[in-house]
Amino acid sequence: MILVVILIFFTIISAVVAAALWAEYKQVERRLESLKRITPDLQTEEAAIKAAMVKCNEATGFPATEAGTLDSTKPADALKKWRQEYWSPDHLNKFPFTPNEKGEAKKMPDSDVTKFNEARDNTHYRDTLEQIIDLAVQRTSHAKNRMEQLQIDLKIAQDQAAAIAKVAPEVPKTKEAMKAQLLAQIQKLQEEISKENEQYNARKTLLTEAKAKAEMEVTVETEKYAGDEIKVTNEIRELRRQLEELKVKEIISHEINFVHGKILRPDVPNKSAFIDIGARERVVPGLKFLVGKKGPLGRFDYKAKVEVKKAWMTYSEVAIVEVYDAKERPVVDGDLIVNPLFSKERALVVAFVGEDRPTKGYSVDEAARRILEIGSEVRKDITLDLDYVIFTEAKKDKERISYDPFRKAVFLEIPIAEAKDIYRFLGD
Repeated sequence: MILVVILIFFTIISAVVAAALWAEYKQVERRLESLKRITPDLQTEEAAIKAAMVKCNEATGFPATEAGTLDSTKPADALKKWRQEYWSPDHLNKFPFTPNEKGEAKKMPDSDVTKFNEARDNTHYRDTLEQIIDLAVQRTSHAKNRMEQLQIDLKIAQDQAAAIAKVAPEVPKTKEAMKAQLLAQIQKLQEEISKENEQYNARKTLLTEAKAKAEMEVTVETEKYAGDEIKVTNEIRELRRQLEELKVKEIISHEINFVHGKILRPDVPNKSAFIDIGARERVVPGLKFLVGKKGPLGRFDYKAKVEVKKAWMTYSEVAIVEVYDAKERPVVDGDLIVNPLFSKERALVVAFVGEDRPTKGYSVDEAARRILEIGSEVRKDITLDLDYVIFTEAKKDKERISYDPFRKAVFLEIPIAEAKDIYRFLGD
């Protein structure tokens, strides 16, 4: 289609150019006729101007140049000659002035003659004559220039007429050649249009087949989408049902007050003591315990924190690293020791849920590393063999129930402990 448009555009341009050439030819022809009509008038005007120039020259009394114009140098030379002749001292002294006492004519001094000549040079008579001569010269020159311009216009008109006469026989030939060229282009355009129509019909057939195929695929996909929509809707309903159950389901809290042993022979001033469990119960150096006793309702009242320094088979030596209230609640023999991350029988298995990097306490990676050091195990996924789950922290714009591992732990009825209660057994 682009080729067809280009060829049509070229055809239009060719037609416009041919029309412009024909219009220019007609305009030149009309100009030639006009010049032919005014040529006799111009020749008559030229003869009249030449006759006027002859009369003007005759009126001056001076000879004319070969071109018929007045020669300004001749009047100037004549005036100069007359002035010298009439205003010379010899000529002036020919006329008698007032006679002297002896009756002799009085001659004019040379200085007076010079002043007289300068005064006569500036007379109105001289200025008027020169102005008339200058005006005659100007008019004669103007007439000559006008005649020369008319001769130039006549020469141009004759040249144009000759050019038109020379080009006129070629115009019909050019017109026929242009017509033949345009007919050839029109035929070529028709061939191109026919070819484009064939291609268009072929593409139309292919597009029709593709459209029918696409419509069939759309029908199949629509049916499939309807089935998937029903399936997703059922899944959403099931999740909502589980969510409602989760809201009313009781969360099991992990009991961290599990007693592992007791304090023996505490030496508070020297910050040392012993505990009644050792390597046989999986005690290792660096393990920390909280020391306290049970209060009302079975709650623990913590007094101090101890850390294992040496472990023997049946007992271990500990250092009292922190005493909460030495006067009111001193550490005594028989106080109980607690650590929710420790078990005498086996390694505890825990997992973290919540944010990996809480704003307070350890990160999940650091806490997991410390738990592994004391002999317990940390899982990444929520499984049924977990002893309990440690919840770290929720973002400000989220709730615990929005975390998938937390909901899974609740459904599996796995105990959940708070990270703030567990991290104090991991050390500083």
